[in-house]
Amino acid sequence: MEQSKDELWPYFTDTDILAECAPGCKEMTLVSSHEIEAVMAVGVGSVKPEFDVDVVVTRTDRPNVLEMKAVGHAPRNEFETVAEMELKENGTGGTTVVWSATADVSGTIASLGGRALKSVTKRLVKKFFSKMQSKADEGVEADSKLEAAPEEDASLEVDD
Repeated sequence: MEQSKDELWPYFTDTDILAECAPGCKEMTLVSSHEIEAVMAVGVGSVKPEFDVDVVVTRTDRPNVLEMKAVGHAPRNEFETVAEMELKENGTGGTTVVWSATADVSGTIASLGGRALKSVTKRLVKKFFSKMQSKADEGVEADSKLEAAPEEDASLEVDD
């Protein structure tokens, strides 16, 4: 990305921008500076569950690192994921975004197999970052709204 880390940080921490860029996002609500509730529809093949998602920002190091934990529930499906994004200067005045995530998926969507999930995940992540790049390139106004949760609020448990 051509923008600096400081210029990009607000885009990745503005829930309005995140909602517009996240594929399948039907709604996103900022509950507190470190909590988000969202409704996401994700399709893998013929399976298209709509997840109620709870997100907690577990770590921030502005403008370098943003880490979130998310738990999603849908009929006969659930997931838990931890995603980390690191913004690094790339030597040309721009920024390289390094993104990683781990996820545990269960239910109907998991029965489709790791290859299908990996393929869909790659496509969704690429779409997200492409939309985010467009917002930044267009100079859309972004307002940083997220910060790390206090330690006692930084965990989410999957309800059994």
